[in-house]
Amino acid sequence: MTTNILLITLVVLAIIALNTKKLRRAVVYLGVFSLISSFLYLLYGAPDVAIAEAVIGTTITTVLYLVALKKYQIFTIYFCSDPNDPNRRNLTNNSPFLNSLESFLVKREMEPQIIYSEKPIKTILTQDKFDLAICQTDQKFWIYGSVDDYQLDALEDHLLTNHGDLNIHLIRYTEGDDNEA
Repeated sequence: MTTNILLITLVVLAIIALNTKKLRRAVVYLGVFSLISSFLYLLYGAPDVAIAEAVIGTTITTVLYLVALKKYQIFTIYFCSDPNDPNRRNLTNNSPFLNSLESFLVKREMEPQIIYSEKPIKTILTQDKFDLAICQTDQKFWIYGSVDDYQLDALEDHLLTNHGDLNIHLIRYTEGDDNEA
């Protein structure tokens, strides 16, 4: 009876882990999944496999996943503006647009790393590694993001909802393309 309950729990945990939207929560579910499977190995009379599963599956793998998620969640944003704009410093320091972008990324468990650059946008697009590049000219925002980035669709919805009054141009590019708009 206990074995059947644990087997059903394994299936339920696997389904929950696969359908969870937050990656960190999925890692926790997978850790519990591994712990229950090691307990099942004990019930089936394989203590050596149970110990290996407990050590490798529950501890090492979970820690490695969490470390990888911590590294993965850094979202690099390059921000450049027109070098001739006299209000350039004010725009970057207290920009409601950038503050809103930061809070959006924090809500999605991402750590925004905004780099204020003096380089022209074409140089940034060809030379630097980034998740998002934003160029502000006059009252226009040119936002460059990768086609493969799944965060870009949600970001576009957020920008349209909260900053629909701004003149925002979102440009999706493929890695390696000539990224001229």
